[in-house]
Amino acid sequence: MAAEVLTRVLPSPVRRARALLMRAAALYDAPGSPLAREARSAWPGGFRGGAAWMAGAMSHVRGQPVRAVLPGAQALGLLKYASALLAAVGAWGMAVFLGLPHAVGLLLAVPAFYAVEVQGLFLFPLALDGAARPWRSARSLLREAGGTAGAMGTVLVLAAVMVFGGLAGRGLVRCWCLGCLAVVLWYEELKA
Repeated sequence: MAAEVLTRVLPSPVRRARALLMRAAALYDAPGSPLAREARSAWPGGFRGGAAWMAGAMSHVRGQPVRAVLPGAQALGLLKYASALLAAVGAWGMAVFLGLPHAVGLLLAVPAFYAVEVQGLFLFPLALDGAARPWRSARSLLREAGGTAGAMGTVLVLAAVMVFGGLAGRGLVRCWCLGCLAVVLWYEELKA
């Protein structure tokens, strides 16, 4: 009963993130699920390993194979996160240039990072599905997900779980994978 009341009072992006994370945890932690075992060997491979894990997660969700090799995974990941990092550094630098305290600059850096990062929210699932233009397709799917502002709220919650969930003792790799799996589930919902 309390969970139902809480779900009604939470803002929509938080509700979406909570629902996605609950579904992701149920899949990840299910007896016999290969996701945890595969995650332990995937993370050292960088974006290539992450893409391979995500392909396995997509296969698990769909119940059918997904292309497991994404030759450009490193380049996609580096471009996506370098752009987001550049936006964050730019926001912090602008705040410092304007004479604002460094703390304000750091507070501005977080939304700047995620405003750019969310543009490629569905980039890896689309690339794994063989999208001819994954960046363009990712932007199109982002519009269906509520646009930059609409998706950012959900992404910020997912990111908080991915980063701080591990620090809170819930398992860094597990929490990271739950966030990635939540994105896969969201992607599958939008595609349906």
